[in-house]
Amino acid sequence: MMKAIIADHTATGQGVEPAEPHKKRVGFKKRSKIPGVMVTQWMEELPEGKSNPDFLRKPIALTIQEGRTAAFKAVVSGEPRPEVSWRRARGDMNNTDKFRNKYDESTGEYTLEILKVTTDEADTYKCYAHNEFGKAVCTATLNVIEVGFKKKKAMEEADMATTDPAEFRKMLRKRAGRAKPQEKKEGDVDESFWEIMTSAEKKDYERICTEFGVTDYRWMLKKLGEFKKEQEEEQKLYVEAISNLRHIEVKGDGTASFELDLELKDPCSRIFLYKDGVMIPYSENMEMKHNLKKVGKKLVFTVKDLLPEDAGLYQVDVEEVNVFSTEFKIPSVNFIVKIQEVKAKEREDALFECVLSMPLPKIVWIGKNATLEDGDKYSITVSEDKLIHRLLVKDCMQLDKGIYTAIAGIKSCSAWLVIEADSGPPIPYKKKSRKTTQAGGSGLNVEKLAQEQQLKLQMGNGEKNGAKTQDKAKQQKMAMVNGNAEHGEGHGFDNSRSRLDCGGSGGLDRKGQDGHDSGGADLNDIGIKGTGNSNDALSDSGAEYTDSSGRVLPNKDPNVGTSQNSDDPNNNLLNNHQQDPNKEKECLIGNSKNDINQNGLGGHKDDGDAANRIYHGNERMTSDKETEAGNPEASTTNTGKNQNALKGRDAQNGQDATNQHKSAKIGGHSVMNGEDDQHASNEQDAQCTKDVQKIKSTHYAQNEQEGLNRHTGISGENNGPSDRQSDRQAESLDNIIGHLKSFGEHELHGKDKNAENTGQDPSDSDENKDRTKRRLRQAPLLPEAVADPGVQFVSGLSNVNVIIGQPAELTCKVSSDQCDGTWYKDGKKLATGEGIIISKDGACHKLTIKNCQADNSGKYRFEADGRKSESILHVEDPPRLNPGDLDKFSEPVVVKAGQNAIFKMPFVGQEPMKIQWYRDGEELIEENNVKIEKFSTHSRLILSKCQRKQTGEIKIKIKNDHGTVEAYSKIVVLDKPGPPQGPIEVGESSATCIEFKWRPPKDDGGSPVKNYILERQQIGRNTWKKIGEVSSVPHYRDTDVDHGRKYCYRIQAVTDEGVSEIMMTEDVMAGTLAFPGPPAAPKVVSACSDCINVAWTAPSNTGGSRIMGYNLEKRKKGSSLWSAVNPPEEPIKEKKYAVKDLVSGTEYEFRVTAINVSGAGEASPPSEFVFARDPKKPPGNVSDLKVTDTTYNTVSLAWAKPSQEVGVQDEAKGYFVEIRPAESIEWIRCNAHPITLTSFTIKGLKTMSMYWVRVIATNDGGNGAPTDVDNYVVAMPPPVRPRFTDQKMNSFMVVRAGNSLRIRVNFAASPWPEVDWLKDGVPVSKRATISTSDGTSQLLIPSSERTDTGVYTVVVKNMVGQETFSVEVRVTDEPKPPGPIALEENVPGTVTVIWESSPDEKRDDRLHYMVSQRDSTKQTWSTVGDRLFNNKFTACNIMPGREYHFRVYAKNDMGMSEPSESPTWGSSRKRDKFVIKMPIYKEYNLQCAPSFLVPLKLHTAPKGYECYMTCAVKGNPVPRITWYRNSISLNTNTNYYITNTCGVCSMLILRVGPKDEGEYTIRAESSLGRAECSTTLTLKE
Repeated sequence: MMKAIIADHTATGQGVEPAEPHKKRVGFKKRSKIPGVMVTQWMEELPEGKSNPDFLRKPIALTIQEGRTAAFKAVVSGEPRPEVSWRRARGDMNNTDKFRNKYDESTGEYTLEILKVTTDEADTYKCYAHNEFGKAVCTATLNVIEVGFKKKKAMEEADMATTDPAEFRKMLRKRAGRAKPQEKKEGDVDESFWEIMTSAEKKDYERICTEFGVTDYRWMLKKLGEFKKEQEEEQKLYVEAISNLRHIEVKGDGTASFELDLELKDPCSRIFLYKDGVMIPYSENMEMKHNLKKVGKKLVFTVKDLLPEDAGLYQVDVEEVNVFSTEFKIPSVNFIVKIQEVKAKEREDALFECVLSMPLPKIVWIGKNATLEDGDKYSITVSEDKLIHRLLVKDCMQLDKGIYTAIAGIKSCSAWLVIEADSGPPIPYKKKSRKTTQAGGSGLNVEKLAQEQQLKLQMGNGEKNGAKTQDKAKQQKMAMVNGNAEHGEGHGFDNSRSRLDCGGSGGLDRKGQDGHDSGGADLNDIGIKGTGNSNDALSDSGAEYTDSSGRVLPNKDPNVGTSQNSDDPNNNLLNNHQQDPNKEKECLIGNSKNDINQNGLGGHKDDGDAANRIYHGNERMTSDKETEAGNPEASTTNTGKNQNALKGRDAQNGQDATNQHKSAKIGGHSVMNGEDDQHASNEQDAQCTKDVQKIKSTHYAQNEQEGLNRHTGISGENNGPSDRQSDRQAESLDNIIGHLKSFGEHELHGKDKNAENTGQDPSDSDENKDRTKRRLRQAPLLPEAVADPGVQFVSGLSNVNVIIGQPAELTCKVSSDQCDGTWYKDGKKLATGEGIIISKDGACHKLTIKNCQADNSGKYRFEADGRKSESILHVEDPPRLNPGDLDKFSEPVVVKAGQNAIFKMPFVGQEPMKIQWYRDGEELIEENNVKIEKFSTHSRLILSKCQRKQTGEIKIKIKNDHGTVEAYSKIVVLDKPGPPQGPIEVGESSATCIEFKWRPPKDDGGSPVKNYILERQQIGRNTWKKIGEVSSVPHYRDTDVDHGRKYCYRIQAVTDEGVSEIMMTEDVMAGTLAFPGPPAAPKVVSACSDCINVAWTAPSNTGGSRIMGYNLEKRKKGSSLWSAVNPPEEPIKEKKYAVKDLVSGTEYEFRVTAINVSGAGEASPPSEFVFARDPKKPPGNVSDLKVTDTTYNTVSLAWAKPSQEVGVQDEAKGYFVEIRPAESIEWIRCNAHPITLTSFTIKGLKTMSMYWVRVIATNDGGNGAPTDVDNYVVAMPPPVRPRFTDQKMNSFMVVRAGNSLRIRVNFAASPWPEVDWLKDGVPVSKRATISTSDGTSQLLIPSSERTDTGVYTVVVKNMVGQETFSVEVRVTDEPKPPGPIALEENVPGTVTVIWESSPDEKRDDRLHYMVSQRDSTKQTWSTVGDRLFNNKFTACNIMPGREYHFRVYAKNDMGMSEPSESPTWGSSRKRDKFVIKMPIYKEYNLQCAPSFLVPLKLHTAPKGYECYMTCAVKGNPVPRITWYRNSISLNTNTNYYITNTCGVCSMLILRVGPKDEGEYTIRAESSLGRAECSTTLTLKE
């Protein structure tokens, strides 16, 4: 596809080649290191140190806005240095003001600049690099994006707008027969078609071809294969593999994404995104509208904030190669009714439904972030009009609750599904049955809303079609005016509208406003053609006379315009009008296809005073489409019956007509001529009312011959008798009259005839304005009775699904309770009988079927007063279970291990049925121990040789097309129990007793444990003593023990199914002293002046025996002596005690000791000190609470102690500090223990967050009332104006080009400031990385360039103020040396040194020069001039007879360049020439013919191993070596590794195979001769 607005990428090698001397040479293609570069080498072997041209960096494709400067840059290599030239595929580049070539010696870049690009420069550009050894070529594409409004286009549109009206006749479209649609071939198909097809799936081929109009599928598949092959060849340059293409789709979060797996050959290859051919930027961190996320090889492109403008063709390119295309279509649709929250009970169905504004065949349903598909769990349905979409969640469980979303285009709506738990009692071993009820729905009559929306869409389409033809109507009107002017006649056409359309194209819309005729109201059988206008309900466009082929006639004869059946006077309606000009305008309603369109009426007006007519007969008027298709006979189809009706109508209405009142009144609406009087007589109103009623009754009588479409208006054909057609006719006529009534006071009028003849708009004259005013009526012309539509359906029948055996009801409601109707089933009349009850309750009619069977399915119809409503009754036969069989199946099946278990479930239902058995949720399949039998009436599950592990839930699931049923049971397999569980817990181990307990078996085998068998062994003996059986309680007390002995026990569990395995305990010693551990520190429960209540907990270590009691001790504060509270011989049995032996006002602490069989253990830690006094009162509120300091993470508080009041509030013992974030309602305590200080610092706060703070005083009596801070506190330091904290800040920096540029500043400010960096007053470029944190901001450019030179300013700003600091940065490098030096002597004794400027002088304004001098008498250089800013220096004190040398250096802030040497100045003493005589040597010819010093040896190699052949060759000149196998050259075969080093020739075969066997020959050739040596390679098995 084209990118931006320019041509496609040009392949490498195309375009205009540069004129170069090597063009006709035969070269060798070489592979470049850079993809997309073609290298040609002129010779096979290059001289040493020479190389062919190649690109180190090739120019890249550019997409740039019009008016900017485009620059292609390239870096080439090659020795000698290649010459670089630029060409373009179309056009030349001779304009030096537009195209500029540049070369930068410092970087080696060749640049092509295109100044102020326009769309004319959009092209493919080629860069050529060539030297004497080869050439290299690469391409780059320039895409130009148009901006603004083009003057040229504006002038063209202005010229079209000012076209002479006389030329409109030439612009009118001529009618022609409909051409047969041609199949689109290669040149006619849009390029985007192939882009979409290459990435589409095969299932979408037919749809895409239909959208683009491609019908030749064989041709398409052939071309598509060629296109894919070409694309694959292009992709091989950059792409290793591409897979998993997923086209763009809208997600639940309101974004659209598409993805692909892409493996690149070069990971650094650039990826571009295009939309409709225009490159669009994207980010990788979701910061922009278009984003790219890379996860390994997967690329996911995302479009955020979807808008209708986001629709289009999206393409992904790697460099200049397209790899993926996807089309994003966004339908202009919205939700009229959104889905609503649904509350459903468990195992009940839930329904979501919505209504769209436009028909869509499918929308996306998402539940809990997953796309839902139609299946067993979810049912997705769409109405026939594609406006109502429903999602049914079947058998709702708790897992189904959540948010469900409907997505249509880029619009979405969401709602919750709430699942309420069933309150009924659970049934053992059985899941609750599925409910047949359904929850949810919108609560609205969505079918009625969808019908209204469909009618709006049809009417809207008609209005749009009328608007499109408005210009055509104006052109036709102008052509008629010009035609009359040319003939100079004054009769003209009456500019009344030819047809009235109500609610359709070209008529009155529902609001009573005007519409537009979609093609001009054609009455081709009488030759009248009219066009619509937008000013009135009846347009002012004139009617044209046309022949049957659609050509406009000159209108010289008033009788012109008759139909082709003009021989019959009854068939020529126009003649009937012209014979009696005083006739009343008639109301003739018929079945003309074009006269009544979409609930509208069509009429026509002839030339002169003829009456307007509204036709509704059996004649079939030719439509625009039929006329264009060239069907002349269609316009002359009139039946004799209709002709007689017309004649009778003329006779009846002509008697009451007057010359001055000619109008057609229908339902209170008047159609007037331009010359009509202001009012019509009451007799005419009454007569027209009677006509309408008579027409309506006649219309109902003709319903066996005529058909109407109730949705598109009265537009039918004679298709034979039909009940549905008759109903549509009746209802459509009522709609027509109702629409005309709704127009109210709006009147239809035309232009004045005189004004038309003169070409003047009658609305411009005062007379016509007054006449229009007088014609307006203030009330309807006819009473309501005229528009009575008769009996109508208030609510029709709806389709009903019922389960067999259950009752069904069909209900409808009509508008009258006096109407009786008839019920039909499949066309047969029904009556009350066996199982069928027909009843009526006012206007509601009901059909009840008591016991529905399969033969009750069918189509049911209710008819009343010519109206009917239909529905379909579906009798479903889902699987059903007998309650008795279900109860029997639900009983658990108990078997012993090794026995068989059988489950049987009878059922009834319609076949075929799918039967599945499950155990613990896992489906069972037939195998060795599982057998499933399926019959038409029952199914059996046989489990053989059952094992204990197979115990669990058994479920059967039966499903057919009508539903699903499930039943649950349980299998219990009995077996011997498992061993008891250890380890044992020793309760007591004394000299006379061992008491212990254990845990029951983990698996009791399905039977309860009856008792346990115990055995005991004394450690050191080999025998076991049987203790016997003990009760089922896992506990035993052994009193038959010896002091100091160890014992081991074996325990077995006993059930009805057998005895378990043995559990052996660890060794237990009897009679050892094991004291208990210390209890926890006692806690004071309450205290008063004469009693303190203390409590404690038992120790965790009991010492192996039970605790017999506790000893409690107390101690006064300051004393070291503990005194016993209880007598030692009377230990405390409970874990609490009331201490009463106290001294009032004294402070005490307590400790406790546990006692077991061995004695008293270790004492516990002491309790907290407590006073023996009456309880204290809680303290009061703290005072003077204030915030002393704040930072970004802390808040410091201070307060004063609360006051004391005897008997009211006591002294505070400590304080608690609490905070509450502003967005929370819960207080958080900052200190776990009370603090005694009256200040506190709260830490760990969130920066810039708001908090409420309070302080609570506390003591032994409790907590006092909290005291809050007056206002919320913000976690930020006090406001401080920004300032820089660095003591020394450098305002000037010099950076070497290529090094990193780093500027760092430290600052202090509060609140947190905004930090901006500017370069020369504008924001810094994206190359600079800015990081700001903790009072420090840094600007970093990793690799600086000379363009980064400038003044950098950092702006630190907050709400208090701002501060700025500027740093001048100079990015430079060591300068290049000056140019050649020239020496001049202008004054004797001086020398003027002149040199050319350094190339860096223009880029560095601080560059200067230094001049050094050396004469022939000295060996050192001395500086004679420094800091020279010009290119000239005069050296003085030049002595004659000496030679002087000068050097000029370029210097800048970075350093000094290499010197430029001057020629020698002056003369020196001439010396005699020193002559050396060289000896004459005899020349020796070293040339010799090639010969082998060491020949090849025979080789035998195993299969798969390496084979290495070598030999030695001599010869001068160096011979050329060629290897052969069986006389075939191997030098170019990559399977052999061949080397030649200093005459030693070798060849390596990596893996020897059968194909490598044979004779190998090496040949050495030179200009002096040739030598060969051969050997044989044999394969060893």
